[in-house]
Formats: sequence, structure tokens, C-alpha cells
Amino acid sequence: MSTTTISSIQRKAQTGRIGFLGSRRAWPQRRMTLTIVVPALLYYLLFRYYPVVRTLFLSTTDATLIAPDYQFIGLGNFLKIFSDRDFTQIIWNTTYYAFATTILTTVLALLVAFLFEPVRRGVGLLRLLYYLPTVTSTIAIAAIWLWFYQPRFGLFNQLLSLVSIPPPGWLRSPDWAMPGLIIMAIWGGVGFSALIFIAGLQGIPQDYIEAAKIDGATAVQVTRFIKLPLLSRVILFVVVTGIIGSFQVFQQVYLMTRGGPLGTTQVLALEIYQQAFQHLKIGMAASLSFILFVIVSLLTVVQLRLQRNDWEL
Repeated sequence: MSTTTISSIQRKAQTGRIGFLGSRRAWPQRRMTLTIVVPALLYYLLFRYYPVVRTLFLSTTDATLIAPDYQFIGLGNFLKIFSDRDFTQIIWNTTYYAFATTILTTVLALLVAFLFEPVRRGVGLLRLLYYLPTVTSTIAIAAIWLWFYQPRFGLFNQLLSLVSIPPPGWLRSPDWAMPGLIIMAIWGGVGFSALIFIAGLQGIPQDYIEAAKIDGATAVQVTRFIKLPLLSRVILFVVVTGIIGSFQVFQQVYLMTRGGPLGTTQVLALEIYQQAFQHLKIGMAASLSFILFVIVSLLTVVQLRLQRNDWEL
């Protein structure tokens, strides 16, 4: 930079045309930018990043809800968790629920989307009907499904008795409790996923489909070689976000089984709640929370990595 240029900048700064935050004319825009950015930054620092750091700190202590004092124990909580056989069962239950729910929901949502795609009349009503479970209160849904699963007078066992099929114990049976929760989750999640798939189908250029039909492709071939490959990114998004959400399941399990029978529905989020508010072990609950945080973070990274690639079905 020449001496003349430096002198020019100095003169402009002295006259107020260039300051620390730019020219005086640009200050209103910069003030508006700071007004918008600073509250958002404070929100993330106080309500997002600080809780994560605080949880990580508490996970290295033996803090409880009833004692104000606590001691630093390092990785003691994590060593107890990974050496506990029950934790292996909890991880298996959570993984089983997450993958079974997500895969079955995705398949059924795809079928619903393909079935309703050609419909032109009453589309809004149909979308409302199969989207209602998504916006319905979880407590209300759990109350209804508890009646469905009632061993003696429940709807499902009454229907099975009509065709002479021995009714299962559902939520009271170790073999049927988790499938019962999965069925309820699928019923509640198909509508939302189907709406995403319908939006993806509507975004497919009709030129591709018309060209395939002109070449003699059947409806099945159009679906297999045109629609499904173009929906690959949407399917990937639904699958990964569904798994992330299912790993954090809590309300349904808490309201319907409380982790039973015999721990067959004990999931990670429920274990965190029980450690914190039943056993009053905040340090242990923080350790479990951090493990869940790591799992969800890894799944998010996997989703971002997979979305960078072009996938064909």
C-alpha cells in the first residue's frame, strides 16, 4: 500500500467517513445487524452451549439432588455405566426401537405417498386425516392405545378373539411390549413422513415421467427407475432424522410401560429421567445424557456426510 493511500485513509477516518465500525452512513445497517445477531447468539450460548458444557462437567462428579456438595470423580460415572449389564440392554432396546420404527414407518409412508399421489379430489381432507396423529397430544394417544392394548377388554384382543387367535399380553408381556410401542409409533409417524414424500413426488419433473411412458415403461417401472431414484435424498433425510428422533423417545415409554415388563422397554431417555428424579443421581444422569448427546451428534454427522453424495436406489 502506497503512502498516498495510507494518508487518504487517515484523512477519511479523521473526518468521520471511516470509523471502527465503518462509515457513518453504514452504521444504521450495522446496528440493525447487531440487534438481530446478538440476541440469537446469547440464546445459543445460554440455552444451547452452556447446558452441554454444564452437563459434561456434572458427568464428572457425584452430584445429587439432595446434597449441595459434590466431588470430582473423573470418568467414574462412565466406567460404572459401561460395566453395567443393564446398560447394554438399554442400548439394545433403544436401537431396536429406533431402527424398527424408522424403517417400517418409512416403508409405509412411501406406500401411502404413492397411493395418494394420483388423487385429485379431497386431497386436503386425506392429508389432514393421516397427519392428525402427528399433532395430537402424546398423552391422549397413550390413553387411547392403552385401551387398545387392554388384555381383557381391549379392541385388539377383542378383534383377535373373533378369528380364534390367542390374544397376546401386549404391554404386559416381555415379548410384546416393545412391538406394541413400535406399532403405536408407526401409526403416529406415517402421516408426517408421507407428507414429506408427497412433497418430494410433486417436485419430480413431469417430463421424466412422460418420456418414460412414451418409451413404453409401465407404472411399476416408472416408480422403480424414475421416482425412487429421484426420491433417494428425501428417503435418506426421513430415515436419518427418524432414527435421531426415535433415539430420544421418552413420553410414550414413560406413559405406557415405565420401562417394563422386566426392563424390555427401558430406553436411554427414560433411564436418564429415572437416574435424575427417582434415584436423585444428577451426575449419573448427566453422564447418560452426554452419551445420548454423542449418539445423536454422530447420527447427525452421518446424515450430513451422506447428503453430500448422490444416491441411487
